[in-house]
Amino acid sequence: MKTTGLLNEIRELNLAYLMLAQQMIREDRDAAMFRLGVSEEVADMIESLSPAQVLKMASANMMLCRLRFDDRVL
Repeated sequence: MKTTGLLNEIRELNLAYLMLAQQMIREDRDAAMFRLGVSEEVADMIESLSPAQVLKMASANMMLCRLRFDDRVL
């Protein structure tokens, strides 16, 4: 995959992650913080992002989330 294609994939992943994170935080804050592995401060920031801010953050050239694997589940 070329660099441009990879960057587009990262941006799409970032956008999907931020939108899902906002939805999770709004529906069940405590569970979302646990599942996303974020602090209350970060949850507040994600929840308060405007659509324009979400799009701007999603445009970063690096992944905004970190994937975690639970060995017991795998």
